Amino acid sequence: MKRLLSVKSDRGARTFWPRNRIVTALLNRYRELDDLGEEDGLSLFGVSEGEVRFVVALILIEGAKDRVAEVGFLARFSGFALSNAQLESLNRNLHISVATFHNDGDLYVIGGVAAAGEFNEGSFSLILEAWKRDLLVILHGISSASFVEAFPAARSATALRFAMNKAGASAESLFKTFAGADGARLCPSCAGRGRLGLLARTCGPCSGSGFLRRGSVEQ
Repeated sequence: MKRLLSVKSDRGARTFWPRNRIVTALLNRYRELDDLGEEDGLSLFGVSEGEVRFVVALILIEGAKDRVAEVGFLARFSGFALSNAQLESLNRNLHISVATFHNDGDLYVIGGVAAAGEFNEGSFSLILEAWKRDLLVILHGISSASFVEAFPAARSATALRFAMNKAGASAESLFKTFAGADGARLCPSCAGRGRLGLLARTCGPCSGSGFLRRGSVEQ
C-alpha cells in the first residue's frame, strides 16, 4: 500500500498538516468513513460513496503520528476492460491522479498531494473535489468501455460478423437504402425530431414520427 501511494514520500519532511484537522475535514465531507487503522507509517481511512469505495491514506511524518506529510488516495477497479489508448485518454483528463493496470490485472487509480503551507479546510475540500472529479472521469471511461462487453450478443462472433456495416457506402446511401422500403425521409418541418417548439408539440406533417412516408403531403 505504501509503495503504491507514495513512492517518493519524504517522511522526514518539515512541512506538515495536523492529522486531527484532516480527519475532521474527512468526517465533515463523507457520510461513511471507516478508520482502517495504521500500517507502515500510513493512517488509513475507507470511504464508501454509493457503490464506489476508495481509501484515503495519511502519510505520517516519521516519529510524529499527529503530523501528515502527504495525503494519498487509492481506488481499485476489478474486472473492467480498457484499451491502452482509452487508458491514455483517461489519464490526460485526470487532475491529481494517475490510472494504471497493476500486475494483478486490476485498474488502480492513485492520487495524492503533499502538505504545503498552513492547512485550510476550504482548500482541502477542493482537493477532495478534484479526487472525486478524477474518479468520475474513470467511472465514465470504464462504463463506456464496458457497455459493449456487458451485452451478450456483442460477445458472439457470429452476431458481430453479421451486424457489421462497413463504410464502403456513404451514410446517406445507407439511410436511403434502409428507408427505401416505404420511401421514408426526414421531415423538414421538425428535422426528424417529431416535436416542435419549446412546448414540444407533436409535429403535424409527420405525426411525431420524424419521418415522412411516400405519399405524405407537407403542410
